[in-house]
This record gives sequence, structure tokens and C-alpha cells, in this order.
Amino acid sequence: MTDLSIMTLNLRNSARLNEFKTRSKSISSMVSWHDPDLIGVQELMDYMIPELPSLTETYSFFGSARKSAAPVNERCCILFKKQRFRKIAGETIWLSDTPKEPGSKFLGSAFPRIATSILLEDLESGKTIRMCNTHLDHVLPSIRRKQAEVIQTYLRNHLDGDLTIVTGDFNCPDLSEPLQVLESDDTLHLHDTTPSDPKSTIRNFIQSSTSHYRPIDHILVSDTMTVNKTEILSGLYMGTYPSDHSPILVETTY
Repeated sequence: MTDLSIMTLNLRNSARLNEFKTRSKSISSMVSWHDPDLIGVQELMDYMIPELPSLTETYSFFGSARKSAAPVNERCCILFKKQRFRKIAGETIWLSDTPKEPGSKFLGSAFPRIATSILLEDLESGKTIRMCNTHLDHVLPSIRRKQAEVIQTYLRNHLDGDLTIVTGDFNCPDLSEPLQVLESDDTLHLHDTTPSDPKSTIRNFIQSSTSHYRPIDHILVSDTMTVNKTEILSGLYMGTYPSDHSPILVETTY
């Protein structure tokens, strides 16, 4: 059996470098303490990367910006340990009717939304992992469902890994339609790792209440993977919170 730990982490784009410099120490401390093998991050901005030297030393960052017309060009990067994984292939797609077209989006979506996908070889086991990381629309449930269907179609067309992992800020709780689109697919065989006693993953009271105080960040894994532990990391690190979201950490074996 091979151990594999996975984290999903919304980094919170504040568009203010000084604010992020304060939180970057908390982020680095948290990641160092829990030492995940794979991380799906959302809202990553270019200015953040130089402020995370311990992460860039340990992990390779993969993923393109969403190429929005607005000046805020977030990434949904996948971070993988340099010493453990070999990248075989990967790309960023746009969650629209034209996934290969940079900057494209569904009518009604406030911003272009993306998914980053990568195929990795786990050098510990020799197995391959198809991982996808995303950040769905923050306003309309109908748009989130359509975006999840784009990811579903993409993964169906890329059944090239021994294992499949999906991470992301879905902007909706477990049992919502976007999660059901992926979990109910008999080809993908994915299940959400939300714990049996879940709590909100976002610290804002209003947003927590609209999601019924349940997680809006999720990690889905192949049915062949055993989930040993799921943690919602709601504590302080270096005296502050890493983000306005509580990261999720899942420990698995396969």
C-alpha cells in the first residue's frame, strides 16, 4: 500500500501584496506542518509565488492563468512534490462551450473559470494519477453545474491514470448538483471525501449560512483509494489564518 496526502487550498486573492505577505508565513507553516504530497490551489496570483519560497523549493507549480479581461488573472495550479512525482502531461482548460479557447466562459458567468489537469507518475508506486483542480462560479448554481459537466466530459476523455483526483473550491456544499455530476458518473468512479461531521470551510458568516454551514471546498478521489482521514484545517498558523477558507487535507492509501 502507498500513502498519499492531498490538500485543497483557496489562497484568497486580496490583490494587496502587503496583506498576502502577512499570510504567506501562515500558509508556508501550515503546508510544512502537514506536508501534503499534492495540493490544488485556487486564486493564485503571480505576486504570491515569490512570497512562498518554501513551497517553490518543495513543489512544482503547474497551471495557466484564466486570462480574464479583468486585471485579476487567477490560477488554479496543481502543486506536486518534485522528489516524488514526474509530470507526464497537463493543460489548463476553460469551463465553457469551447474549453480550448483561452478566456472563454459561459454566458452568465462573471469571470472565465478554469480547470487545471495533470497526469503524474508516482515514483513511489509506479502508478499514474490524473488530477484536476478547479474553482467554480460564485453566483449561479446553473453555471456551476454546466462547468462541472465540462470537467466530467474532460475526465471521461482522459481516463489515462490509474487513479483520479479532483480538488477545488466548488462554491457549493456536498450533495449539490456539481458534486453529483461527478460522483454519479459510472465511468469516473469518484467519491467526495467530505467528513461525516462536516463544518463550513469559509470563515465569512453570511457565506457559511448560504452553504448551510457545510464545506464548499472539496476533494474527490477514485473509489479504489482508501480514505483514512479527512481534516478541515480551521486553526491558526504563525498566529494568523492562512486564508478566508479553511483548507481540507485528506490522507489516503492505495
